[in-house]
Amino acid sequence: MASELENKIIRQIEYYFGDINLPRDKFMQEKLKEDDGWITLEVLLTFKRLAALSEDPEVIAAAVEKAENGLVEVSEDRKKIRRNPDLPLPELNDARKKELMERTAYAKGFPVDETLNDIINFLEPHGPIDSCHRRSTKDRKFKGSCFIIFKDKETCKKFIEQESFKYKDTELIRKWQSDYFAEKKKEYEEKVKSKKDKKQAKLEEKCKQLEYPKGAAIHFSGIPEGKSLTREEIKEKIKEIDESVTVAYVDFNKGDVEGHLRLSAENAAVEFLKKLTDGELEVNEVKLKLRALEGAEQEEYLKKTAEAVTKMREKAKQGKNSRKRKGGHFSNGREAKAKKT
Repeated sequence: MASELENKIIRQIEYYFGDINLPRDKFMQEKLKEDDGWITLEVLLTFKRLAALSEDPEVIAAAVEKAENGLVEVSEDRKKIRRNPDLPLPELNDARKKELMERTAYAKGFPVDETLNDIINFLEPHGPIDSCHRRSTKDRKFKGSCFIIFKDKETCKKFIEQESFKYKDTELIRKWQSDYFAEKKKEYEEKVKSKKDKKQAKLEEKCKQLEYPKGAAIHFSGIPEGKSLTREEIKEKIKEIDESVTVAYVDFNKGDVEGHLRLSAENAAVEFLKKLTDGELEVNEVKLKLRALEGAEQEEYLKKTAEAVTKMREKAKQGKNSRKRKGGHFSNGREAKAKKT
């Protein structure tokens, strides 16, 4: 029968070779490839948590030989250990991921300088657990929160739903990992929406600064499929009919069957249309049907125009700033190279 120390050694070894740790432990995976799945006790004793229990390979081997579930086995010379080949790692498919999440808890409130050993020792009486992952920042500093995978859903549920659960006088925040992820997703979506709303508000504010003359927008249609006109052709025809008219912009791309004109002067659209017969403008053998935009339709078009112009200006501004930064780096690099030469 295994002693208390031997049981701790068994738990630690089975953790290293277990379904949770082994698939993500790149160091162990490399070692497994070197010797048909075997890892020497000498290598295993470089792991701090195991070495803290015992640094004697004989003690480790003797403990593992008393393990009852047959997950790991000791080599004949008692110098190496491997996972039982008859117990392959489960495939990490969607069903497996779902099953793991259903017995995983999120817990927050641990001191940021607390060791993993201390946290696991604290959790063991409330287990059994498969794994405890300390969550870290990008610079590998402990956040004070963990993802804890329990052996079964019921044990995990009991840990989460217990009314009070303290770690060194600090009440732990506990919830299902799935709930934690759902909350984080919602926070992210709200953050993205807030950022988008602020960007839109800023855009709308800049749009208000753009004032276009009223009664100057015209819609045109009647271009047959396959017939191609250009902006220049449309502009030239308008100038031919009325030299006093200035076309501010032709909102139209080659291949479109309809588009818009924006004239420069207030009420210029109505005045220009008076010079046409039945609102038709013949351009390159195509009879365009023109009508002035009014009311809500005019407002909506001018709003979209202002947004498009503002976005184009912002994009051009960003591109200009980007070129300046690149130019600065290039210049500095060139000067440094010149000095070095």
